[in-house]
Amino acid sequence: MDDQEEYLIAYANLKSNLIVNQKNFLNPFQLKKFFYNINRGFPICLPDKIKYFDYTSARYFRIDKKIFGKKIFQTNNTDYIGIKKFFRYGDRFAFNVNLKRRYLNKFRKYQSNVFYLRKKIGKLIKNKKICAMQIRNVPHFGHEAVFKHILSQFDCLYLNPIYGIKKKNDFSNKFISKALNFVKKKFNNIEFDPIWTNFHYAGPREAIHHLLMRQQLGFKFFYVGRDHAGAENLYSDEAAIKLVKKNSSKFKIKSFISKGGFYCLKCKKYMIKGECEHKNLKNISGTEFRKFIFKKKIYKHADNQMQKILIKNSL
Repeated sequence: MDDQEEYLIAYANLKSNLIVNQKNFLNPFQLKKFFYNINRGFPICLPDKIKYFDYTSARYFRIDKKIFGKKIFQTNNTDYIGIKKFFRYGDRFAFNVNLKRRYLNKFRKYQSNVFYLRKKIGKLIKNKKICAMQIRNVPHFGHEAVFKHILSQFDCLYLNPIYGIKKKNDFSNKFISKALNFVKKKFNNIEFDPIWTNFHYAGPREAIHHLLMRQQLGFKFFYVGRDHAGAENLYSDEAAIKLVKKNSSKFKIKSFISKGGFYCLKCKKYMIKGECEHKNLKNISGTEFRKFIFKKKIYKHADNQMQKILIKNSL
């Protein structure tokens, strides 16, 4: 997959009604609405000269990197990965473009993913109380504590990771699929299907973006955890949780929230923060786990059998 395919995926998302507050790539007037209303989610814009589109009738505008970073990512650090990703093709953006015909089949493939999910979810929620969860890593026992917590309140947990263009050192789609298929077999009441869309690393704002996408897929509940969709330690652990709770009345879909899974050194078990009164909780590091996996070493805070399968398949 080439880097520019992100915009083909985005266009398919827009045209399949997965994105709530826009139907096409934004013009500058529409973008300003996102600047002043965080509940609109993340703005989808199209840079100039993306190979998938015909710019014959396009109209152009420029986006100020510093203003965009402050309004959308809530930071002045223009070296933050989310800002660098957004502006990697420059600051000139376009609207009023058309998809090139030769990419129509690939466009339809990404659209069909949304249509498939919407149909499947529509059938499942008739008989079950389901909570969707965004996950972008191979799950460790901290994640499993969250899974069990969700399943204590719901009939089914629907793991719904994003498959799109990833940053360096993120797990590949195949890697995530192998791990989550293992988890699906380990827990009887977990479903797993990916959604083809894009990462933005916009923290609390992207938590709302993810919430609204699941609303459009037909889910009635969505899990929001600590450091949701953040990177490089830009956002505080509970920033997304606080924002979603504050604005919960403004969405049709309901959020289900926890402060994450930890290992209690006194209870000697994995649990949700707040389930016991002890303060000596060990945070299970996804970064540390990733390093173990890349070195093909077993990490003690994750399922041994799952890790052996991943290592054996050299994913």
